[in-house]
Amino acid sequence: MQDFKDNLRDYTKIYNNVLDLETCDKIMQEEDLTFYPATTNGLVHEHRKCLIKKLNDKHNESVKESIEKIKNKYLKEHPHLISGFKNKDTGYDHLLYRSSANEEYKEHVDNISDQKRILSCSIILNDNYKGGHFYFFNKKWVLAAKKGSAIVFPSNFMFPHSVAPVTEGDRHSIVTWIY
Repeated sequence: MQDFKDNLRDYTKIYNNVLDLETCDKIMQEEDLTFYPATTNGLVHEHRKCLIKKLNDKHNESVKESIEKIKNKYLKEHPHLISGFKNKDTGYDHLLYRSSANEEYKEHVDNISDQKRILSCSIILNDNYKGGHFYFFNKKWVLAAKKGSAIVFPSNFMFPHSVAPVTEGDRHSIVTWIY
């Protein structure tokens, strides 16, 4: 019989040094940093206050390689998640949370009906800001990741999470979902 984890925290991981720091800086220093209000189901909502843009294509390959490493590490630790797994991701969005607007993402889950997401992945591009921590389970558990690291967890209803308001500086990250 397979040995399953018995604590939901066991399924929430931080992987350090998954994206090199130079690439993180290059992404944040792009000439075209035109962001748009983030939406949920095509609509802007008060619970999701941040900006978004598609990652510049020139960074896709290095991010894709990082996502592949992350996915392999996670699946090695949790091999039972492979069922229903298509081994694809949704592409890469660059998120910006600005302290000047006290931006945050209130508690939510990443499961959506039109695409069965298996894993959620957020790569942190910088760590020179205050606030902006990942909270899980009604703010009972907090994760603070360093620049170049990734937070990975199942996308289902068992993992409600939020991004705390950014209170100083700006928080940059890349998000994708693996299905």
